Amino acid sequence: MSDHSRTNVKRASARRLNSQVIKQAFIFGLVGISNTVVDFLIFFLLTHFIHIFYAAAQVVSYGSGMLNSYFLNAKVTFSSSRKSRTRFIKFVILNISVLCLTLVVMHSLLFLPLYLNKLISTGVGMVFNFVLSKVWVFRD
Repeated sequence: MSDHSRTNVKRASARRLNSQVIKQAFIFGLVGISNTVVDFLIFFLLTHFIHIFYAAAQVVSYGSGMLNSYFLNAKVTFSSSRKSRTRFIKFVILNISVLCLTLVVMHSLLFLPLYLNKLISTGVGMVFNFVLSKVWVFRD
């Protein structure tokens, strides 16, 4: 195979990889929207109707979204048919880390209205979560 042919094969492979990452990021975003709906709904119910402290409500609501996320991302985003206890443990470790990150962000933004604060902290967590889900948790 000539150098020119090898270069073309490498470029095509890189385009496919970029296309796959973009597709996964898009699907991850859609799954993230469903997780966020679950998270926000439970957070709103707990803080607005039951009047639970925001940090406790964040733990419960984030945990609910996390379970939704695991099942949808394993089946849809990263299309992994492997069932692995190690992968689930990595997922839980990552999401506990993201939960801690969101709590730190929320605490640092307490001067904002609570739901704007929640939205910003969720966005920060989502970026961190996608990158580590791709390269660590669901890596094949």
